[in-house]
Amino acid sequence: MPLYIKKWILLAGLLLAVIMSAIGLVDQGLDAVGLKYLSQANNRYLDNAFQKSLSGFLLLSSIKSGLAVVEGSEVGVGFSLELGDVVQPVYDYVDIAWKAALAGGSIIVGLQLALKGLNLLDHWVLAAVLLFLLLQLLTAWFLPDWRRMQNGFKEAVRFGTSMALAFYLLLPLSVTAAAALSSHITRPMIEASHEQLAQIDKEIKPRDLNQEVLADMATQGLSGPSLKTRLADTAAGIRMLITFLKTQTEKVAALSMRLIAAYIFDCILFPLFFGLVFMTMVRSGVRYFFEFGPRRSAAR
Repeated sequence: MPLYIKKWILLAGLLLAVIMSAIGLVDQGLDAVGLKYLSQANNRYLDNAFQKSLSGFLLLSSIKSGLAVVEGSEVGVGFSLELGDVVQPVYDYVDIAWKAALAGGSIIVGLQLALKGLNLLDHWVLAAVLLFLLLQLLTAWFLPDWRRMQNGFKEAVRFGTSMALAFYLLLPLSVTAAAALSSHITRPMIEASHEQLAQIDKEIKPRDLNQEVLADMATQGLSGPSLKTRLADTAAGIRMLITFLKTQTEKVAALSMRLIAAYIFDCILFPLFFGLVFMTMVRSGVRYFFEFGPRRSAAR
């Protein structure tokens, strides 16, 4: 077969590939060989992560609401004790964890939207790469003296190839790798923290504080034997309350730090780390592929 016929067959094949990429037929073929499974696995992971983040956010919101009520309430019978100053340290730690949960959930939603955006754009990027490759071959074969245009199309193909690999593989694989690491490191920490926060939520309600922490004061009431006795009981109840809230503050502080660290690693550091690793691999591979031919020719 003459060389010029082979060239026209290759150009026609590239033109057909551009059209098939633009209308999404190439994506269907790639989905059949595994990309659809990768996308579904990422969607399941992000949905589960968002649900866990949402449950933690709602749990912390419930604790915040309970603490806000306690902060403005009075506890005790016969003597009123305003709890604002005592409750404030617990409230501050809960508020920090609440903001971390809100940020973590927002980042997860952002990752979901980013993956959906990739699905809408990846076939257009691939079509553009194939089109630039077609134009590069046309100028190389029919306009050999136009070196600058050839180099421009070559750089466009190189950049587009990196973008296409990033859209199809790099970002989805980053989420998949982050999900695998999260299931062994941060997910157990988040689940255990949620269980402990649920227990704190039950214990820190105003009614529970009255019934459990100051139970002795409530039973004494106004019918205590003397003012001195009631004052002593009130002082003991206050000390008990301060000890209880100090313990809760330590628990909430530790849980807040764990949740913040888990959200940072789960939503930011893990995907960013794998993204940088895969991006470096893709860029190195593309650079080697495009420079291998010229180097080999020069060596010869």
